[in-house]
Amino acid sequence: MQDDEPENAEEAHGMGGGAVAMLCAVVFCLSVAVMALFNQIGGATSGAATVRADIGTPDAGSSLAQVETPLLALVILDDGTGTDRAMAALDWGVPVAIAVAADLVDSPFRVARIAQAGAEALALLPFGFGPDLTQHPNVLRRGLTEAELSRRLGWHLARAGEGIVGAVDHHGGDIRRDGMALRVLGSGLAARGLLMIDGGAREDALLAARLRHDGVRVGRGTVRLARDDDTETMGDALMDAERHAYAWGAAIVLVEAGEGSMAAVTAWLDRRMGGIDLAPVSQVVARLRAGPPR
Repeated sequence: MQDDEPENAEEAHGMGGGAVAMLCAVVFCLSVAVMALFNQIGGATSGAATVRADIGTPDAGSSLAQVETPLLALVILDDGTGTDRAMAALDWGVPVAIAVAADLVDSPFRVARIAQAGAEALALLPFGFGPDLTQHPNVLRRGLTEAELSRRLGWHLARAGEGIVGAVDHHGGDIRRDGMALRVLGSGLAARGLLMIDGGAREDALLAARLRHDGVRVGRGTVRLARDDDTETMGDALMDAERHAYAWGAAIVLVEAGEGSMAAVTAWLDRRMGGIDLAPVSQVVARLRAGPPR
């Protein structure tokens, strides 16, 4: 029995050493697994940091660059008094939109020409009477039945022809404060998938609010250059539009086609501040609806 004790003791010691060896091996494997896990986490974290760094300096042609760059849209208003000057904007070599009065004899041809030039066309809707619309039978005004108002809207949009992306209000009368009328107009525009440029005074916001409620994409005009404004006034307005674009990410400039107003815009195009991209009005409206940049 005594001869067996050293053998049994050695066997017992051998089993203990094997268990220790196995335990060490398990610990080693767990350490390797933990290190690998930390390496994966570290790699993912490094990748995320790289992505954020890339966002700070995107390529000029990337979608990120488009998101970060302020946008400005030029919308030329062609009410028939300066058609040749309005159409000349198609040769500026920058994105422009032209709103054409639908009651002109050749309105569909003008809209087609605008679309063929790669620009966006809109219908210039008479929201009330102006000096040139005293006897017009299809003015959009208060006091009409819903059916008649809907018919008149359809007439203007049909007269503008195919290819328009939206409309701009012209001669903003008291219809802008008529909830029923705006509901009818909003429903008609939304059904056709058309956007709306609100050219009214900034304190008169019912049109924009009501039409957005009906699902219409609405963009408020930032500034408006009247054809009778003096050079200094138009220059100040364009500077205001630039500041608005920097602050909110987008701006819309409405330009009544006239000799002075068109000359002011072309001069501004030569000296405008860097960092703002001219863009189609539909893209600018989408940016305005998304809110200011973060």
